[in-house]
Amino acid sequence: MVSDGSNSKASESKGGAEGAEARPAESPEDGSAVDSPSGQSSEPRGERKRDSDDGDRENAPAEAGGGDRESAPDDEEADDRESARGAAEAGDGDRESAPDDEEADDRESARGAAEAGDGDRESAPDDEEADDRESARDGKSKSKPEPKAAWARVMDFFKERYLGADPRWLGVHRICLGVLLMVEVLRRMYYARAFYSNDGILPNHFSLFRPMGRNLFSIYHAFSSYGEVLIAFSLTLVIFFLFTIGYKTKLFHVLSAICIVSLNNRNIFVENGGTVVVNIMTVYTVFLPMGRRFSVDAVLRSLRQKRDQSVHDLNVRPDPFRDTNRVYSLMVLLFLVQWAAIYFFNAVHKDGIGWRNGTALHWFFWQDRIVTELGIWARENVSIAPLRWMTYSTLVIEGALAVLILFPFWQTWTRRLIFVLVLALHGGIAATSRIGPFSYVMSLFPILLLGAADFNAISRWFSRPGRERTVIFQSDAGLCFQICRVLDRLDPFERLTFVDHRQTELLPKGYDAKAGLVVYDPTLRRLYAKEHALSQALRVLPLGVLYSFWPRLPLFSYWARRALGARRARVRTSEWWGANAVPASPVGAAARTEDFVERKGLLRMEAEKLAFGLKEVVVAFLAVACVLAMLHDNRFANQRIKVKRPEWTLKIMEYPRLLQGWGMFAPEPPYEDGRVIVDGRTKDGRKLDPLTGAQPDFNPDAPHGWGHEQFWCDYHNRIRYSGHAPNRQHLRDYLLNVHKFSGRPDDQLVAFDVWWVQDQSPMPGEMHGRPLKPLKLTSHGRVKDSGATPWLNYPATRKLDWTRVKLD
Repeated sequence: MVSDGSNSKASESKGGAEGAEARPAESPEDGSAVDSPSGQSSEPRGERKRDSDDGDRENAPAEAGGGDRESAPDDEEADDRESARGAAEAGDGDRESAPDDEEADDRESARGAAEAGDGDRESAPDDEEADDRESARDGKSKSKPEPKAAWARVMDFFKERYLGADPRWLGVHRICLGVLLMVEVLRRMYYARAFYSNDGILPNHFSLFRPMGRNLFSIYHAFSSYGEVLIAFSLTLVIFFLFTIGYKTKLFHVLSAICIVSLNNRNIFVENGGTVVVNIMTVYTVFLPMGRRFSVDAVLRSLRQKRDQSVHDLNVRPDPFRDTNRVYSLMVLLFLVQWAAIYFFNAVHKDGIGWRNGTALHWFFWQDRIVTELGIWARENVSIAPLRWMTYSTLVIEGALAVLILFPFWQTWTRRLIFVLVLALHGGIAATSRIGPFSYVMSLFPILLLGAADFNAISRWFSRPGRERTVIFQSDAGLCFQICRVLDRLDPFERLTFVDHRQTELLPKGYDAKAGLVVYDPTLRRLYAKEHALSQALRVLPLGVLYSFWPRLPLFSYWARRALGARRARVRTSEWWGANAVPASPVGAAARTEDFVERKGLLRMEAEKLAFGLKEVVVAFLAVACVLAMLHDNRFANQRIKVKRPEWTLKIMEYPRLLQGWGMFAPEPPYEDGRVIVDGRTKDGRKLDPLTGAQPDFNPDAPHGWGHEQFWCDYHNRIRYSGHAPNRQHLRDYLLNVHKFSGRPDDQLVAFDVWWVQDQSPMPGEMHGRPLKPLKLTSHGRVKDSGATPWLNYPATRKLDWTRVKLD
């Protein structure tokens, strides 16, 4: 197991700190580092971005912190090699500083491991490195035994395919997950009174006294009134937002996990498979470094460690603090197993008649509680033949995803195929049904599978020439320079080029010398100043169209105009912000290697190793509990494998509601449908159903659906069962007081009956279902002219006549 690689010294300074004394402190006098029209190095852009790991160290660009190797005197290089030889003989292990003859011997001794596919020098144990160096000094060629080489090859194969993740895609996943969490709390704020306050259908004291499940935990049981709940939800929204932008990422990630689990546990009436998957996704990702890229933490870390002194430092490409080192953790493997299990068990549990004969999608579209407008159109216009094809395609896609997620070969393309299949499957579900966050959170999983090749492919789109901008700043105010430093960190695709106003030969025609910040669009040959310049700079950043408008908002535009406008105003604003430091002269200023090296003490490094080890141990226990729950809670598994779950595994899975029973619309699709109807009488004699605001309608035939939101859909479906009969008293109390909350006192009910109205869905080829006998759930007062009377003569249940199903 390898750590998450947060200490990326090797990639931060390509030239290495050992050659810092041999590099000049300043760039050449001809100003080659800043002479190009773009304000960057005079070398072609492709060459300047070239990674210095190509082996040509003498030609490595100065921007990478390596300096000009050719300018170092030969005697100093000889001294460096002599001192490096002493360090190597003392067991230092720095291969790059060893003399050529020792490097050759080391390469010869390591060739056996390299041919076996073991290219990870850092993961080799120290004792093996010491043995290799010892045999190299003796002139012996020591190669690893073949069985050991094969084992190392297998471990590397396993690690790269099942334990690794790209930190850039982890950052993208964090942003998407954070947006989903914010949407979830906003949805609950809209229904806060009905579902999360003591005015609603499940007061907190009754939820604590008679919990709806074992080992329930929710911090929102502490909030009773509607106002208290709104305040709690508002604070939760702030926590989710800070997690989304990556500020103190680990802290707010843990808080976000506690909050979303508590939200879902507060009212199990509205729990479904989607809320469970949200719990799983949020809790699992706590054990991954989600804030290493595309986060406020990453920007602040880079600002602290890469201390830019001039425009030259801003144009250093690639930025040494853009971490691309892969993350390795057992949690990645657990994610793969978890999602493969979800798709596998959902596929194998769909073994009922409706799935075997291909009519399941037909019955799914006739669920009036959850169907959307697109689903209504499909059931009215699509014949049974395409629906059968779609039904079988669903089973094939779920089964294929279970295999592809764990498939070890050609993963670049198989994981792209996973991405497409997931979007097709869950996009169709989300477009045709209202089942909460299930489709959306399931669609986030493939992001974790993407790698460097996929990021490079995306980069080609974001790095197209039309997105290039030149940012020109005035150096007389430190705030302008600090804004450019932040823009540099927010520009992962290097579309921004920075120019100091003193570089007169690089300024475009029409440049406004009075503006503190100017952005030049070389494609349109257009200049933008002040707040419009900041907006243009933000627009070319990834998804900048979503947030580039804020500098033009009234309040922000006034502040931006002062901070980036006339000299006196921007100097005063810089002083007010404490940004008085101005950049050094652009001529002769060079980035220094030591500024780009993250220094960690021995104690800190050991503490990080210990924390990583403890984290992996916790993940291992979580994995054991998860696998045991999968084997116990799924019919396909427990019929074949009998397991006994220890009590500690039950608590691990139940407190955060990481439930593992998977079988949506299985083994049969739903053949019946229904909803709750309130047959109410107001004090002025009107008939009213306060849940709809209209007269009670007992006809279960709903050609256009019922249009319920997911919360009411799940509540209607659960409250009808006898096990929830004690909770119906709170529904009765809610209906008696709903007129106070709606602001319509004339809607006060003096009597009502609550009914479950149901029907059997239409057969394939038919457009109308068959009514069933309604069930009375609870009452208040006496309703004399009950609307349910004509419907009580229908049968309570009706056996489905499969001989009438038309499949042609």
